[in-house]
Amino acid sequence: METKKRSILKLDIPKSDNGILISDLFKLLISTDETANQIKEILNKQFEQDEFIPITGAQTLVNAQIVQNKNYIKKDLISTLDNITFYSDNTFTINFNNINNPENFGSKTTLNTYPKYSAQRDFFGNLFSMDKYAKKLIDNGFKKIVETNLELLKGEKIKDKKYRLIHYKPDNNYYLRAIVSTDNYFDYNNSIAVVIALLTLYKEIKSSGVAYSLKLCEYNESNIRMFFDSTGEKELEGIGYVKNIVEISNDEIKREALRFSGVCTISYDNKKQKNEIYIKPKDVKSKILTIKHNQKPNNGLKSLTDFENVDKVHNELYEDIKAIKNIKNTEQIKFLVRRKIDNAKNEDIRKFKVSIMNELTMTTTKNIIDLLNLFNNIQILANEDIEASEYLRYVIYEALINRK
Repeated sequence: METKKRSILKLDIPKSDNGILISDLFKLLISTDETANQIKEILNKQFEQDEFIPITGAQTLVNAQIVQNKNYIKKDLISTLDNITFYSDNTFTINFNNINNPENFGSKTTLNTYPKYSAQRDFFGNLFSMDKYAKKLIDNGFKKIVETNLELLKGEKIKDKKYRLIHYKPDNNYYLRAIVSTDNYFDYNNSIAVVIALLTLYKEIKSSGVAYSLKLCEYNESNIRMFFDSTGEKELEGIGYVKNIVEISNDEIKREALRFSGVCTISYDNKKQKNEIYIKPKDVKSKILTIKHNQKPNNGLKSLTDFENVDKVHNELYEDIKAIKNIKNTEQIKFLVRRKIDNAKNEDIRKFKVSIMNELTMTTTKNIIDLLNLFNNIQILANEDIEASEYLRYVIYEALINRK
């Protein structure tokens, strides 16, 4: 299954894409999805189908999500441990047997699924925290011991779990993506995130006159981060300019389902070439509003009124960023980032640790422009992973602003 991050850049957006009709946007609200139906019912009372959302890149964003939905079919399956087995030949798989709704899985009563991301760890972590033990057994080929442990566990009273499966159409295989809550869980998926993002910004456009356009989108089958810039920029003395960005992110599995954050870009000139770098403070400082997986759609959509907080978040962020002009020792700031990467426990960034550490070690900075360019280069090194990219934005902000 393809898991690499995909991106939409501003230069990818056709000149003809100056927005989208709400009727076309609502095509993302798939009728078979219960949460999507509830949201569509609420939004239909607030917006007319023939209204036009004047956000550049909106149509490109929606089209990308439609393609994604055709390739990755997500289905949830509730299963008892008794109906689970391991391995397909000598490959570790988590197999679901005696499926009671085979009509949802191509008439199959048995599925062999390949765990992706943290699914294997989470599966065994829910079984008396045996994730590290199981990983060592699997990695060393102790198939029989893994299967024996499972059979022994079936004698215990373990609650049924809901498993998020992905049917990846290009290879026609099923993958275990995660374990999700069996109760009080509302599936705010990426398609819903796109709809809510565009409509929230549309309401802000109508009330304040601020113009928004899609600047960047990073996404995979379960996560999406959309970055929208607004008109206007503020000078950063001796360096360049700061631009306000609204980041709207969604994690279908674990984190806050839908989050609006205040982010900034710093644009600067390096050898007569214009560059920019994204930075973002930790959640508390950047947070504009959130909708959680356990919030009913009616209550979740009410929280969108908190978007009025956006100016306050950006103004505070700009005041923080202005202080970087006072940095004297850029090598010290570089050292802070290097130390954070070297000690990082974040699994996403560790995949790129060697290349990032090499860049930080080999590059010497003499001024703030050199430093920003270095940070831009290490962001590019981790560009293929959606969570690694986000992690670096935090790390760089901490070093530049908080000096730690």
